[in-house]
Parts: sequence; C-alpha cells; structure tokens
Amino acid sequence: MARFVFHLLALQLVFIAGALSLFSSKKVDDAVKYQLQQKVLTLGSSYTIKDDKDKPVYKVGFKQLGLGKHLQLTDVSGQQEFYSIKHILNPLGLAKYEIRQNDKVIADISRKFNFIGGKKFSVKSKHGTFKIEGNFRSREFKIKKDHVLVATISKKFFSVGDKYGVKINRGQDAPFILALAIVVDEVAHD
Repeated sequence: MARFVFHLLALQLVFIAGALSLFSSKKVDDAVKYQLQQKVLTLGSSYTIKDDKDKPVYKVGFKQLGLGKHLQLTDVSGQQEFYSIKHILNPLGLAKYEIRQNDKVIADISRKFNFIGGKKFSVKSKHGTFKIEGNFRSREFKIKKDHVLVATISKKFFSVGDKYGVKINRGQDAPFILALAIVVDEVAHD
C-alpha cells in the first residue's frame, strides 16, 4: 500500500511540474529593454523611448488634430515614421485603437470587458494575433502572441512619473510592440 501511495505522489509531482512548465512563461528571456516615459509638461500625449543604456531611440507625438487622438511613433529625429496610433471614438466607451503604417491599418486593438478586474486587449494585426493582459493598478502587463509571451510592460521599477519598463523578445518588431505599450498607457489615462 505504501508503494502505491508513493507512486501516486510521484505521479502527482510529475503532473504538477509539467503543468507549471506549460504556464511558467512569466519572463521574457532573450529580451531587449526599453524605457517608455511620458513627457509631463506637454499638451496631450508625448513620449520618449530610451534603450537600456538610457539613449533615446524613438519618440511619440501628435500626428494631426481631429476627432480622436492620433499619435505617431518615429525615430528620434522625427523624420522616419514607424507607426501611427489612432484612437477610434466608441459610443460604448470601450477603448478601440488602430495602428497604421503608411496610412494603412495594420492592427485593430479592442479592449475586452472583464468582470474579474484585470484588463484584456485583443490585437488582430498583420504580425499575428496578440493578447494583452494585466492590471492597471499595479501597471503590470503581458503581451502574448499565439499564447507565447513576447513582451512585458512594467511600472514597478519606476515610481515617479509615467515611466514604464518594456522588455521585448528579440526577433519581434520592437516599434510595433512599443506602439502596443503606448496604447495600454493611453487607456490607463482615459
């Protein structure tokens, strides 16, 4: 009988270890780190994005005036636009955004209503299907592509101002993932 109990416990441990390995993608391992900081003394939304050596690599500012917010993510000089981010006004009040490249919509981002308290976004794009999940209170988010963690957004390392750490797996389109991080921050302030 003791042998049977021992085998049963061993089988349970193997099962638990296997289950944990399936769901343990809590970290982005081979990552490039960025620092996303909203400029405080500007009219509207403006961001500076720095690399892990504190060197500015991208900037975000208003693209044009009109209904809904329309931002553009460019290189530091502002000469090369990577993506623009358009807030689509929604009568239900749920956040909906488009990411555009060369004035063509390449991604639709919709906020999903969630009773449990977390926030979820669904992203359908030319780069694939993404899910963004997290908590606005703690400002911790995960970006998954086809159920694989590709980036994290975290405010826990920065307590002053609007500053986030963004870790992006190598091989991902960093400006696109940073555009998703900007959408999350914009929704946090709406």
